[in-house]
Amino acid sequence: MSAGGANGYRTMFRTLVVRILAVSVLPLLVIASANFVLFLSLNRSVVIDGHRSLLRYHRESIEAFLASITAEVATLAHQYTLAELEGGDLERVFEVIQRQASVYTDVGIIGSDGEHLKYVGPYNLAGRNYRSTEWFAQVVEKGVYVSDVFMGFRGVPHFVIAVKRQEGDGFWILRATVNTDYFSKLVDAARLGRTGETFIVNRQGLYQTRTHFAGNLLEPSGYPDLEPHDGIRVRRLEVGGKGYFYTTTWLAAPRWLLISRQEVSDAYTPLRRAIVVGILMSAAGVVGAGILAVVVARSQVRRIKRADREKEALTARLVATGKTAAVGEMSAGLAHEINNPLATIDTLQTWIRDLAGTAPIAEDDRAEILDSAGKIGEQVERCKAITQGLLKFARRVETRPAEVQLNDVLRELATILRARARVEGVELVTELAPLPAMLASTTHLQQVFVNLVNNAVDAVAGKPDGRVEIRSRLEDGTIRVDVIDNGAGIPPENLSSIFLPFFTTKPVGQGTGLGLAICHGLIQELGGAIGVSSTVGEGTTFTVTLPPMPAGAQPQGGTP
Repeated sequence: MSAGGANGYRTMFRTLVVRILAVSVLPLLVIASANFVLFLSLNRSVVIDGHRSLLRYHRESIEAFLASITAEVATLAHQYTLAELEGGDLERVFEVIQRQASVYTDVGIIGSDGEHLKYVGPYNLAGRNYRSTEWFAQVVEKGVYVSDVFMGFRGVPHFVIAVKRQEGDGFWILRATVNTDYFSKLVDAARLGRTGETFIVNRQGLYQTRTHFAGNLLEPSGYPDLEPHDGIRVRRLEVGGKGYFYTTTWLAAPRWLLISRQEVSDAYTPLRRAIVVGILMSAAGVVGAGILAVVVARSQVRRIKRADREKEALTARLVATGKTAAVGEMSAGLAHEINNPLATIDTLQTWIRDLAGTAPIAEDDRAEILDSAGKIGEQVERCKAITQGLLKFARRVETRPAEVQLNDVLRELATILRARARVEGVELVTELAPLPAMLASTTHLQQVFVNLVNNAVDAVAGKPDGRVEIRSRLEDGTIRVDVIDNGAGIPPENLSSIFLPFFTTKPVGQGTGLGLAICHGLIQELGGAIGVSSTVGEGTTFTVTLPPMPAGAQPQGGTP
């Protein structure tokens, strides 16, 4: 795992969860939204079609009822003579027609002069004359007439069915008053939902049946469209701040407007329930997707953690292998460096032995002995510095990030690598500008720059003016280190492959092709970058850029 540790894994976990949710939940929400729009449109069509179908069947039943009672009154009028009805049959007829249902309130016989000849019912209508009433004129003209609801002599809303019977040179009229409550219940039998009701208004817009919510008999309904129309219409109106569906159709006879109305919110109650169910199902889907996303993301992060641990272990082995290779590569130069002081020590100790055999020792000899002993000490310190630097490089395996001064690492490596450079006849120089501290693994830094410097030395080995430079500086807030050689350069066709594992331009047996690949991986782990520029015949420059330690960062290891 790159810099960030546990925080990096948490960020990866959150990113995976968000992406999995985006892939799974967004299509679910899109489909649910599309289904909601389609279902809303379909439900509205179903609601409207339901209102139309209900009113169509109900209109047929009301028309059949009115036709039935009209035919019944007409049959009675033509079945009996005036004399029979006045002689007592009218009471018996009224009793018979009232047995099945209380459809009629009363029944009476009206003469051609409008006089009430015979009456059976609860009101005192004897002696009343109806010659000047509208219904009397209509039945005289048409023969059969169903009136609108009116008050009349009784002072209560009612409507009548009247049939004219021609008998001899004159005529008489059989009139039956329909029970308004019975008829209102019949009309309102077709109800929808909690707020639905069905009622009738006449051509003037007055209520002809009782209502539960709208108004009373003979009150103005306020319905805005009283022009007769064919078929069934459904419209939405605002009444008293509430929305209503009004479904209307005109009866054939009498010419009444049958209206069914229902609050829009009540009509859409099944839709709201379906929406709630849909939302709950969608929420369950989202929760399920969330749980699945968490499970999958956690599993993937665990796999990545395991892979990172394996990668770290592999990197550690590669670093150790690289160190072994670097130590072996430097051994020849170090042996040469150590042999020189050892030869000097051997000569001096022989000289001291010869002087010590001469007695007494002269003052000049004593001074020479002391000088030789001082030179021996210098050569021993030189050997100690070389061997200590080599041991520090070979033994340091700490890979935890810590606060590091990169220039110190570069100076230490230059001290060790100069031995090999001198053996190869190469001049190794450093040009180190002040740098801020950085958060990194000292071992990884050593591995990177040992590989780069060794490659540079190999590139110029044997050249009379071979030179390798290590330059460091701070550029735009970023630490930059250049390793420059004046060797033969790298052909352009090889530059794109130079950081690939097992790619090498060295002769067989002199390189594994892993050095630069390891450098590339280690620099990436440190949050930096490595690049190369080269000109054939002029030399090559490897550039490493690294971030300085962020303010407030807490190193995991001690300062080296």
